[in-house]
Amino acid sequence: MRTMGRSGLALGVVWALVGAAVLVGVGEAKAAAYPTKGIDLIVPFAPGAGTDLMGRVVAEGLAKRWKVPLNVVNKPGGNTVIGTAEVMRAKADGYTLLVDSPGSSSMQVGMKDLPYKVEDRVFVARGATSPMAIVVPKDSPWKSLKDVAEAAKKDPGGLTWTSLGGASGVDLVMRQFFAAAGIDVAKAKMVTYPGAAPAVNAVAGGHVQLGAATAGAVLALVGSGNMRCIAVTSTERVKELPDIPTTAEQALPSVSTVYWIGFSAPPGLPTAVVHAWNEAMPEVLKDSEVIAKLARVTSAPAYLASEEYKRFILDEARNVQELMGK
Repeated sequence: MRTMGRSGLALGVVWALVGAAVLVGVGEAKAAAYPTKGIDLIVPFAPGAGTDLMGRVVAEGLAKRWKVPLNVVNKPGGNTVIGTAEVMRAKADGYTLLVDSPGSSSMQVGMKDLPYKVEDRVFVARGATSPMAIVVPKDSPWKSLKDVAEAAKKDPGGLTWTSLGGASGVDLVMRQFFAAAGIDVAKAKMVTYPGAAPAVNAVAGGHVQLGAATAGAVLALVGSGNMRCIAVTSTERVKELPDIPTTAEQALPSVSTVYWIGFSAPPGLPTAVVHAWNEAMPEVLKDSEVIAKLARVTSAPAYLASEEYKRFILDEARNVQELMGK
């Protein structure tokens, strides 16, 4: 009877192990099937600027490959905290991600009183980059960065400039320019907007004297003559803005912010989902249609896999903190 008991126990253990293996197999099969439904991509800015424009192009490419909708949802406000916090609270299943950028990641590293820790999220992959453009109203007397610097050094309190609340690529390139040109940023008048699109509209309307956005975000207003671009941060002139000199051409090479977008997720995102994104992204970014659409908004593919992407952000955060004097 004892022998039979031991045999029964042994058989029970075997069946338990088989059952566990089956459950693991089912779990792996579900992960391998990702995605099986639509994915929400939260953009923590208003529509129409760099994060939104580049994010939508990459989302279209992924939707075509995965054959599920990728829904871009704009949640502006709170210096990107509103949209970012929503993602951080979401279920970590790969169906709610953040369209990340400097303003919602590297520029927030080390910030106090945030409802989340930037480093806790899962940095999934970087997707694309774009040079920044510095703009002025169409009737501005300033034709170059030198003109702006000379006027602002004489009367820094008379300079108004666009900000997205202190944590954005817009703020970063503006502060790079102020530092390089010797302008006292504390005396200049910062005017805050929920996104780069309303900010450049304010410049075009003559409400603010100086602004910045990704080059793609200013093309329509510059092309229509409603606003003037006076500099771009690319190493070479932007094809769509061939008459606009680079910051390096204007003897300000340290004004070099390049805007990027990537995708991040809540803590605990399964490794299989990260793998699915990093299997798809390089292929999507090689697609000629995606490349052409990115080019139309003066952007280009700039893929970084998860770990490399995270290192890139933390390195950029150190540079931001040095510039901001943190």
